[in-house]
Amino acid sequence: MQNRLLEAIQQGRAPHAILISGPEGSGRRELARRCAALFCLDEDAPERLINCPNYYEIGESTVKVDDIRNLLSSAAMQGFNGGQRAFVFVNAQLMSTQIQNTLLKTLEEPHSETMLILTGNEFGLLPTIRSRCVIERLGAGSVEETARTLSQEGMSPEEAQFFATLADGILSRARAYATEEARAFRANALGILDRAIYEYAPFADAAELITSMSAEPEPDDSPDDEPKAKGKKRKRGDVQLALNFLTICVSVYQDALNQQLMGQPPRNSDQRLLIGKIASHFTTARIQGIIEMLSSSQQKLTAGASVYLTMDSVLAKLFIEA
Repeated sequence: MQNRLLEAIQQGRAPHAILISGPEGSGRRELARRCAALFCLDEDAPERLINCPNYYEIGESTVKVDDIRNLLSSAAMQGFNGGQRAFVFVNAQLMSTQIQNTLLKTLEEPHSETMLILTGNEFGLLPTIRSRCVIERLGAGSVEETARTLSQEGMSPEEAQFFATLADGILSRARAYATEEARAFRANALGILDRAIYEYAPFADAAELITSMSAEPEPDDSPDDEPKAKGKKRKRGDVQLALNFLTICVSVYQDALNQQLMGQPPRNSDQRLLIGKIASHFTTARIQGIIEMLSSSQQKLTAGASVYLTMDSVLAKLFIEA
């Protein structure tokens, strides 16, 4: 499928809108950049996009409605030196409904020399967005194959199987999950989730988990020949850490939903007790509602919402739902 898509672009049969769907780590962005390079440069050389004035990529950091509006206004115009233009929207499923509706207007009336490429989870996008895109679905690798690779790299067979399953067979993601830092974060996040559902809303614990330290430069009026003062360290709510926490929560609730509907084994196999409690205490509709609430909170964070206020709202809703 990838080859057919790339050949179509190379042969001048490029669709005006593409959605590259698949789990994180499956190569979504890499394929998006290859498509953009062929469209803008007529060459499968994504490394050259860094100097291409007709290529734009957005979504790595917080996306605001005004940013999208300005970007799409330029998408309706002729490209630099009459060239074709490509716009890549990373993690498009995290865009707010307002931003998606703004994007929809451009998808309905695309410029003939412009290509829009969205990457992410298609189920987080509006049906009207999906219906206007050619969808390229990237699959994960075999869990067994990934587990074998992790074992060959020195991981115990039990841990290799666990992380391969947790990562849906995506090797790069499994390696990331297996780091000491990721393990500690996940353990803390799961403890907070358990308390939030059944005991109390652990606002302070969650705030500590998603807080990072950043250096802020201080104004320095000292003469040039004197040592400069270092910047102060300031605590701040980290958007990515908050997104990671919400992703873990969604994963657990999805396991509970799958257990209710199909009885399939969980990805979070170390959390069978928690998953079983959720599956037995909540209705299918309520679990689905919680998953939607968590996904909506992810969208709000990527749109620039306050990290701490969003997390407090999530924890309060989890406790109230219980």
